[in-house]
Amino acid sequence: MQSASACYGRMFPSIQATTANREVKGQVFGYRVEHAGVVASRRTVTTDHEAWARCASCPDFESCFRLSTGTLLMEVALEH
Repeated sequence: MQSASACYGRMFPSIQATTANREVKGQVFGYRVEHAGVVASRRTVTTDHEAWARCASCPDFESCFRLSTGTLLMEVALEH
């Protein structure tokens, strides 16, 4: 199992720099944006269920999830 310092607050990947046609992963969640041209043609979200189970059993889960969610929300706010 990874140490808390290696994954703490990183359940979600950053959305600041989306890379087309490549999976972007956080500790648990990820996404991929397909571009056939200028406009995104497909978007997919992934969940690593084994990683989620490990995270859910971690003693730091609640605070890690809150930090992960807060970071994601700040990135979303900065995008708009």
